[in-house]
Amino acid sequence: MAWTWCVSSKTTAPPATAQGAQVRVLAGAYGLTAARRAAVLDAILDRQSRNARWWAERPTDSGHRLASPEQITSRIAWSEREHACTSANRLVFAAALR
Repeated sequence: MAWTWCVSSKTTAPPATAQGAQVRVLAGAYGLTAARRAAVLDAILDRQSRNARWWAERPTDSGHRLASPEQITSRIAWSEREHACTSANRLVFAAALR
């Protein structure tokens, strides 16, 4: 939830500091302790990586595919962009979650 609701690599997204503040509000709403809040960032990065891998493993043959090859490529690229953006702003997000 923190990734898809609070963190975004879109050029129109709020700055990383604002995104980090949103993640902290979400973590606070769930009553996470400081130790649990610290794990949120790694969970976001893990989910972004797993999402890219999941789509990369989907069959592209017409009998079993969940999406067109172009859609799959797009979803992988999006997950990878999100991961790169989150990684690049790791310190900002970590500070917000302290």
